[in-house]
This record gives sequence, C-alpha cells and structure tokens, in this order.
Amino acid sequence: MKFFKAIGTVLILAVLCAAIVLTLTAGALRFIVLNPAYLKAFMPTKTYCSEMRERLSEDLDHIALLYGLEEGTLSEVVTDEAIREYTNGMIDALYAENAQAPLALPDFPKEGFKAYLRAHTAYSEQGIEDFSEDCAQAVTEDLASINAKLLIEPFLQFRENPICRSSLILFVAGLLLTVLMFIFLKLMYMGSSKRAGSVVIWGGTFMGVTLVFVPVMQFILFGYVERLNISISAFRTILTGFLNTVLYGWFLALLALELLSVLLLIIAIARAAHGKKKSKKGR
Repeated sequence: MKFFKAIGTVLILAVLCAAIVLTLTAGALRFIVLNPAYLKAFMPTKTYCSEMRERLSEDLDHIALLYGLEEGTLSEVVTDEAIREYTNGMIDALYAENAQAPLALPDFPKEGFKAYLRAHTAYSEQGIEDFSEDCAQAVTEDLASINAKLLIEPFLQFRENPICRSSLILFVAGLLLTVLMFIFLKLMYMGSSKRAGSVVIWGGTFMGVTLVFVPVMQFILFGYVERLNISISAFRTILTGFLNTVLYGWFLALLALELLSVLLLIIAIARAAHGKKKSKKGR
C-alpha cells in the first residue's frame, strides 16, 4: 500500500508541477505580455523617459544649431509627460484589434517647440512654424523606429498565435488543474498523515514555481536584455523598455509566489516535525 501511495504521490506531484508551470506561463502572457494597461502603467518610468530624451536630443541638437540655438537647449522641451503620452499612444496602436505593420503612429506634438522658440528668440511666425515642424518630425521619426519590420510583424504574428489568444483559457485550466491536484493530495494524505500531506502539497508548489522562477531570475542576473546587439537609439530604448517591463513584472510576481510557497512549506515542515515529536512522547 505504501508503495502505491509513493508512486501515486510522484505522479500527482509531476502533474501539479506541470499545472503550476502552465498557470504561471499563461498568466504571464495574459496579464503582462498581452496587457497594454500594464505596459502603459509601468513601461514609461523616469529612467525610460530620461534615456529616451537623451536619444532624441541627438537629432534635436542638430536642428538647434541650424536655428542658432545652443546644444541641449531643446532637451527640456521634450518633457517626461510628452514621452509618456506618446509611449501610451504607441502601445495602444501596437495592441489595437486591427493593428497592421507598419503601425499608424501619431505625430509628436509641436506646440512645445513653438512655445520655446517664441519665448527665447525673435523669429517670425513662419520661422517658428518651420522650426517646430522640423523638431516634431525628427522626434516622430525616431519614435516611429519601432515600426522596424523585424519587430512589428513577428509581434503581431505572435499576438495572433492560438496559444496567445487562448492564454486566459489556459490560465484558468492550469489553475483548476492545480486545485484538483491539491484535492487529490489532500485525500491521499488524510487522517494521521495529514501533516505529511501538507509538506507534500507545499513542497510540490515550491518545485512548480521554482521551475519558472529560476530561468527568469537567470535572465535578469545575466542581463540578457541589455546585451541585445542593437545600436544605441530610440528603437533600442523602446525595445529594452518593453522587454524589461515584461521581464521584471513577471520576476516580481514569481518572487512573491516563491517566498510564499517557501514560507508555507517551512510552516508545514515545522508542524509535521512537532506532530512527530508528540506521537513519540505519547508512546
């Protein structure tokens, strides 16, 4: 009987780990990778905006010199708020239901450049209009570099993949299967072996979460995103910003689950050890 119980435990634990991996992977797809609300909330960070402004300033400095301004004077015109708004519009275009390559991206607003030149020079209205159009066009072209064929088309194909489109169903199915395996283990370890069952359940949960947590943690530790062989540009900032937002969001969620499973496993082990001591004293 103990032999069959051991074999059954191993099989159920294997299914439990697979179910947890399915749940976490499908959940990451549905709630992080394919969730524009998440990206709009966490992608345009202060660091992202500062790096983006630095990339955009390179072209703006060239225009500034043409109009008799000093280098770096236009960097303050491209505000964090403007970058966030444009990034959010870009994400909306990327996740639109009828999105096609190339994406129909909005033009960067030119009012800020108009206001700056009007306040700091004596240029005519026509000169101010030409200046603002040149600046807005330069920034728009840099930001529109996300339309690179090697990025947009594969992403849109990936988004239409049956697995991605069914990610919510897979998440729910994995979650239900995980709960079912919990129930099976509970029924298998009833009565006097109840505490041992808790150790098995949370031990299996810890193993399942670890199977996903470790590869994601290694991806972050070795800095694979920062190693992308792409020249420094606005395109690189957008791409790495997107990948880091997805990766770190997934990592933090997994870290929380890993710590929770470890805590519950330690409690289960402590209770099982305490119960064993009590039974020995009773004898």
